[in-house]
Order: sequence, then C-alpha cells, then structure tokens
Amino acid sequence: MTTITLSKTETTILLAAAERGGAIEIPESMKPVTRQRLMGRFERDGLIRAGEGRHVLTPVGYRAVGLRPPRQRRVEDGTPRPASKQTLILELLGRAEGASIAELMNATGWLPHTTRAALSRLRSAGTPLLKSSREDGTAAYRIVTEEPAAPKRRSRSRPVEGVEAALA
Repeated sequence: MTTITLSKTETTILLAAAERGGAIEIPESMKPVTRQRLMGRFERDGLIRAGEGRHVLTPVGYRAVGLRPPRQRRVEDGTPRPASKQTLILELLGRAEGASIAELMNATGWLPHTTRAALSRLRSAGTPLLKSSREDGTAAYRIVTEEPAAPKRRSRSRPVEGVEAALA
C-alpha cells in the first residue's frame, strides 16, 4: 500500500469536495497550467475520476484525507438495485423445495464453509430452518413457516413385575 502525500492546498480541495458529495471544484484563482497539473496528479493517484461532466472523489480520495467513503446510494432511475446475498439466501430458502448447499453456493459465489456459516447465523438469529432429504439424495434446507409438530416420545421405562405389588 502506497502512502499519498498531499500539500495543504490539495488537502483543502479534497476536503471541500467531500463536503459537496465528492464534486471537485478548483479555485478560479489557480492558474490553468497548475489546475491541469493538479487534476492530472489526482487522476494518476486514483483520487478522482471523471464523472458526468465533472470530476468526483473516489474511495481512495476520501481515505487520502482521512474520511470514510460514503455508501453507494440507491439507483434513482428505476432500475432495480441488485439484491444482497443475504436477501438472495432468504429467497432461496423460502421456496417450497428449499435450497441445497450447492444451489446456495452457485447463487452467492461462496465456498461451502461460508454457506454453512450463513445458515448457522440464520439459525442463531432465530430463523427456523428445516433440513430434509430430496429424492436424489441431496440435503435441502428451507425456512419453516409453521412450527413442526413435536415428535411423540415413547417412554423407555417398562414396569417391572412385582415392584408395583411391593409398593402397594
């Protein structure tokens, strides 16, 4: 990891941009050659990128001045936002047939141990999961919407002959 050293002027410009949502504005008093050199350095170091007719801070630019990059905003133009992997897992487990570990791995791109850990976190959070076997022999997990009936337990103790008579 390389450290980027910024001058006082560069730091001031980047901090001001962070306050404006990332939009870079260079002071009018700066000479055009200096402005061009400064913007070239910012782009070369990955601090800014060209946006819609303007330059904006990148996550590297925010971190260079000691700030956390803002979270990405939801898409405003009506296109659906990609679902999170957690939401994807809940949708797959909510199906009547549930989902196998392989199906969850394909949907999320996770390794088997990560997928099983996600199922474990769901159980610890109180989500009732049922594990069942499919016809092809694979294990499938699904979210249980109703409580399964508790299995009836048989008493394992048998009456011993003669003990009842002795107690009476």
